[in-house]
Amino acid sequence: MKLWLVVGALVAAPVVVHGWHDSHGEARRMRAEIRREIRDAMRDSRRAMAEARRDVRRAANEQRRAYREAYRDARNATRAALREARRQVREATRSYWR
Repeated sequence: MKLWLVVGALVAAPVVVHGWHDSHGEARRMRAEIRREIRDAMRDSRRAMAEARRDVRRAANEQRRAYREAYRDARNATRAALREARRQVREATRSYWR
């Protein structure tokens, strides 16, 4: 009887040990996969944040450029209007004193 118990234990031992290790191995693989997914998600979120920052800077630069251009156009229009007004004043003065 002891012989059959020993033989049964020896036959069943690899199945039990392999099954025990397999569940642990599966859990380890699952944790590794979870860590990999978290790492990928963090990398993607960092890249998205960096891209958003670049877009904001680009938009701010474009707004600054548009503001400067509008300011320059308004300044040039004002200068042109002043030149025209001075010219008209000069002509009116000349025609008055003639």
